[in-house]
Amino acid sequence: MTYYLLYQAVKWMLNLMDNHTPKPIIKPQKDSVLARPRLQKKENQTNFLSLKEAFDLETLEKNPWGQFLLFIEDSYKYFTPRPQQELENRAKIIQNAIRILNEHHQESWVEILSIIPQSEKAEADEFYQEISRYKRLTPQEVYQASQTAIKVIINHDKYGFVDGKIDAERINRKTQLNETIDYFHNNQYKTYFIIAQLPELVPEDAKPMFAASKAFQEIIAAGLNFKLGEFSMALMRRFRLTRADIIADYAQSKDQEKDQIERDLRTQINILEREKLALEQQLEKARNQARQESVIEIAHSLQNGRQPALNQIQQMISLLESQAEETGEPELSSEQALSLFIILRNLMKTFHELGIEPYPKSLKGKLELSQDQLSEYAYMEGKAFVNEQEIKQVECIQQGWKVGEIVITPAKVKELNSDK
Repeated sequence: MTYYLLYQAVKWMLNLMDNHTPKPIIKPQKDSVLARPRLQKKENQTNFLSLKEAFDLETLEKNPWGQFLLFIEDSYKYFTPRPQQELENRAKIIQNAIRILNEHHQESWVEILSIIPQSEKAEADEFYQEISRYKRLTPQEVYQASQTAIKVIINHDKYGFVDGKIDAERINRKTQLNETIDYFHNNQYKTYFIIAQLPELVPEDAKPMFAASKAFQEIIAAGLNFKLGEFSMALMRRFRLTRADIIADYAQSKDQEKDQIERDLRTQINILEREKLALEQQLEKARNQARQESVIEIAHSLQNGRQPALNQIQQMISLLESQAEETGEPELSSEQALSLFIILRNLMKTFHELGIEPYPKSLKGKLELSQDQLSEYAYMEGKAFVNEQEIKQVECIQQGWKVGEIVITPAKVKELNSDK
């Protein structure tokens, strides 16, 4: 019984010790500067998506500054170190130095530095030296150079940074941007000097975009760092603003110009061919119409004279046909022959009234013919002309026909006394 009570007492004391002895608490180790930061809870993460949350993607892509900020959103981590309080404090000093330079750029460096708070002078002076080639440039010259660069960048709104139709004006614009970016190329101080001023100088519709871009704000807050020197090259590569890109665009533009000229010429050829076809059809129609009108005019002239020539011709044909049918060949009486002669004479008179005349007037007699007259006379027989001055004695063997001065059929002639 005694041993049993002793056993129960020891067991009770052991249980009491187990219930009241606190367990050791293992605290999580604090992050060191070199340690990888833990992921924040999802509700605390911004992920730099504020810009895309505030503006839809189509709006950003259509706006030149939206395009610029999308580039920042995608690339800012390459130019921005991990957040450090020292860098952020220095960034505020540089921002203040930029503000004072812009407000007092007409004064000297000494006067400008006198305005800077004593605690900020060393950082500000270093910044001023870097952007002024160690004070070889005056504050006015530094200010003017930066404002010129910013003005060129601000005025890009017409085209934006992205590629579009390649033409001479766009290539000229890209060349201007390339030369402007060259001002701060591979220079972290000048790069920060330019981009830190953009939010206040861009058009009003772009300012909310800069305010919503946490990525851009992160770059500005991080201040100067050697990574920022890579900003200009990344910008030129993103929007094809390098010299190589511009040369390629120029070559493409020339090819496009050549193709366009060729297309324009082909179009003009097609138009001219259609116009030619239309003119030929119109000309043919006019010729047919003129021919018909001429025939009508001739018919009126033949028929509407004192002696209707068409009736007389028909009468002559009928007379000859009847004689041929009766005897096998036309045999005309003296009366019929006289009628036929009268008809033919009236017909020739009508032709004369129309201007249709034989030439020369008679087959009798001799003519003098030069080489220049061979367009009016068919030289049928005789020696060849020696030269243009030679005059030959010829006789007409068959009359030609003219309408006014226009030869319809040349008269046929032969040389008199020619040796055959």
